[in-house]
Amino acid sequence: MELALTPEQQALQQELREYFAKIVTPEIEEEMATGEMGGPKSKEAIRQMGKDGWLGIGWPKEYGGQDRTAIEQFIFYDESF
Repeated sequence: MELALTPEQQALQQELREYFAKIVTPEIEEEMATGEMGGPKSKEAIRQMGKDGWLGIGWPKEYGGQDRTAIEQFIFYDESF
């Protein structure tokens, strides 16, 4: 059995890879490395993710989410770390 991402999933993966490369600064990486996930820079990035529509990706659209599939949610979480 061959498991591979669909072209749409690959496009999402690339989009997220580029997005996180822009918003995850060295300061945020430092906060993450020291276990300070709730530091000021991390909170700033999370607020930006909300403004950009990247929070609640698995939520239904009627509740402000993106209604993404389980695989798309996994891609999101995989690329965010």
